[in-house]
Amino acid sequence: MDNYKSFSKNAKKILNSPICNNKMQTAHYTAMENLFCPETNKDGYISLGIAENVLSFDVMKDKLSVDPNFCQRLTQYSDMGGFRDCRESIANLLQNHLFKYKPLDKAELLVNYKQIILANGATPLLENIFNMFCDQDEVALIPSPMFPNFIPFAGQRFGVKIVPVKSEVYSSDNKIIDFELNLEEFEKQYQLHPVKLVVLCNPNNPTGYIFSKKQIKQLVDWCRKKKIHLLSDEIYALSIFNGNYCSGTREDNEEGDDDDDDDDDDDDDDDDDDDLSFFEKDGANFEIPTNSFSSIYDICKGDMGEYVHLVSSFSKDFGLNGFRAGYFFSQNQDVQRYLLSTSNYYSCSNIVQSALINIIDDKKYLCSFIKENQKRLTSSYNFATKTLEHFNIPYLKSSAGLFLTIDLRKCLNKLPSLQLKDNSDCKFKKEIQLWELLFENKVIVNPGKLCYFNEPGFYRLIFTLSNEFVYNGIERISKVYNQLLLND
Repeated sequence: MDNYKSFSKNAKKILNSPICNNKMQTAHYTAMENLFCPETNKDGYISLGIAENVLSFDVMKDKLSVDPNFCQRLTQYSDMGGFRDCRESIANLLQNHLFKYKPLDKAELLVNYKQIILANGATPLLENIFNMFCDQDEVALIPSPMFPNFIPFAGQRFGVKIVPVKSEVYSSDNKIIDFELNLEEFEKQYQLHPVKLVVLCNPNNPTGYIFSKKQIKQLVDWCRKKKIHLLSDEIYALSIFNGNYCSGTREDNEEGDDDDDDDDDDDDDDDDDDDLSFFEKDGANFEIPTNSFSSIYDICKGDMGEYVHLVSSFSKDFGLNGFRAGYFFSQNQDVQRYLLSTSNYYSCSNIVQSALINIIDDKKYLCSFIKENQKRLTSSYNFATKTLEHFNIPYLKSSAGLFLTIDLRKCLNKLPSLQLKDNSDCKFKKEIQLWELLFENKVIVNPGKLCYFNEPGFYRLIFTLSNEFVYNGIERISKVYNQLLLND
């Protein structure tokens, strides 16, 4: 029986897609109906699977509670692409807090508000960007592991295909020791598919890895040579931790970094926290290098040109997921015109725009918030990693974002052979089986299969929640993981 007989083909495609029918995709919302609370619901679900930062709400609360800019214009229609003053504020945020390079002798490379498009979150922007550069069945390349929702953003309505490009580097004993942007892998996929776009999420979701500036520059050059657009998703650019703090303002380094990438393998950040040293026994993989972050703007020395673009939002770095505010930056005037002409479909609320102006234009507060949030990220990351180490759960070192990757591969072969309820890829059968077991024990993490890890057994874990929430979630994971390891 066709339950959607009166629906269009497009609607039927969406209703029958995995995102509407996959238990893993909807697990978080299942958890929300019966959420863990240490006082009232100790047996509730603990979701460590949704990327939200709740660490700094108390620092942000007063700014959100009262808006001194409230006026009648907020009740009226906004300008296309957002209020000019809000876009000017975002331009200043980029130039003075995210970008290092200062084009003192090239005023045309300074960020202009006309190059900024504001929207109700990065999600509709990303969907529209896929539609702008790719026709149905054309391809966007994305280094994997990657953010799983890139796939429905590209394909659910517009039929754009995502092809992952492997970035993991494994040692001879099968440990992940690095991530790299291998141009040979990009070239291989380019020869096989009609590639129109490359999307680079840096810092990376789900690993928290910061890619090498040298490799990013090589990828930029490759894209320009092929006349392929490159979109840099920098939604975690200010969520850097473990000593790699943003200064709050970046008025130094006026000429930008050289391309020699001398600091890409700098591990000095680890020395800032002596308590991390004992992790080397069996916990984090400290062979993974720590690279300093530079925006795509810095890597291009301000000249992003026709083919390089940037997207971000206020959800992660400012803990404002529910405010739905994302922005796009491009120096390509035709791209700007397209996004402006379609901006009515994803306008950012005027109330939200006014709140953003109140936050960004208070320079003293903004610098203080960025520093404090990064310190709290570091503290929360350290708490999570120490808890993982306490329960003997291996993980990959992270440098940024709201998450880290735990490595549960050791216990996969201890799982009994069970018939899966869906037609999951055979290689990842054990990983999904373990995820089901964790879900039965009311803890949720994101399986690596969704993120296109090359090997099964990796799971993304969110640590930017209360310590009690994180501790209890990891404890539940450990009970499953360590019990399996004890099985003969």
